[in-house]
Amino acid sequence: MRHSSNRSGKIPDPGSLSGNETMVMDVPVKVPHTNSVLLSLVRGIGADWDIDYELELGLTVDLPLIGDFTISITSRGEIKLPSLSNLWKNE
Repeated sequence: MRHSSNRSGKIPDPGSLSGNETMVMDVPVKVPHTNSVLLSLVRGIGADWDIDYELELGLTVDLPLIGDFTISITSRGEIKLPSLSNLWKNE
């Protein structure tokens, strides 16, 4: 079961970059935790002991002469959870 919120927001302007510069941006995220989401999460973990995720971001950049330009970023994957035996072995 897929849950999405299609919410948007803005973070404070981190400033400008010159060519070939890099910057790390912290993006705060709220994860829904309704009963249906938690139940779906428990079912998914019980099936294969991992958490499947999909992250969809739109990075909007203000370009001179062009204006706002949005770059879509999507990532999917899974987070493997340690098994109980791995917890006892400290692996």
